[in-house]
Amino acid sequence: MVQSGNAASPKERAEALQKLAQRHGAGYRSVGAMAYDIIRDAILDGTLPPGMKLRQETLAESIGISRLPIRSALIQLEADGLVIFHARRGAMVRALSVEEATEVYHLRTLLEKEALRLAMAEITPERVARLRDLAKTADDISEGGEFVEARTEFYATLYDAESRPLMWEMIEQLRLKLGRYVLGWRLVSPGAHDHSHSELIDVVAAGDADEALRVLESHLNHVRDGVIALLDAAATEAAGESA
Repeated sequence: MVQSGNAASPKERAEALQKLAQRHGAGYRSVGAMAYDIIRDAILDGTLPPGMKLRQETLAESIGISRLPIRSALIQLEADGLVIFHARRGAMVRALSVEEATEVYHLRTLLEKEALRLAMAEITPERVARLRDLAKTADDISEGGEFVEARTEFYATLYDAESRPLMWEMIEQLRLKLGRYVLGWRLVSPGAHDHSHSELIDVVAAGDADEALRVLESHLNHVRDGVIALLDAAATEAAGESA
């Protein structure tokens, strides 16, 4: 299991945001879209950890833009479930409860099993070959933004997102609600065969829908248990610090 590591200092966070700003600096139609992507990536890779207060002036200074697009980005991130606004404390990176995580995974299991069942009925050898390449990439990356992108592309291809955009949008919204806890961390050891993306594609390629659904559900249950363990550990740590 990949752990979060030591908390970053304010200076390290500012430097990380500046690097993201440099990476996202070109090709945007609006500063607001750029601000959204930078802050989202910073949440997903743990630069901005769960429960952290998001000061608009600090973010604006680190990224090198005005506060207005920052606020717009934070409002959009609230709609995505990554940020929460409190009346007195302002915006904060959203922290998930065990109950919420359990419900999210229940709904994900229902939706993703149906998405896989439908997609397998129409799968082609070309898509299987593409999925094998994507699975290898996703299994070889440990954590962070590249892991998020690789895994998102893998599942979008597996579930044939272009043919079922509404179902894919619902799945993505549920994934976003998990924030850093899942999207930016691998919850199994890199290189481990159990619950790997390649294992799932082997079953899909064999055409065994029942076994593919079983493997997918087992994978989701395994990751759910890892998320809950992280949440429990975080709550214990927080209780110890406040004691």
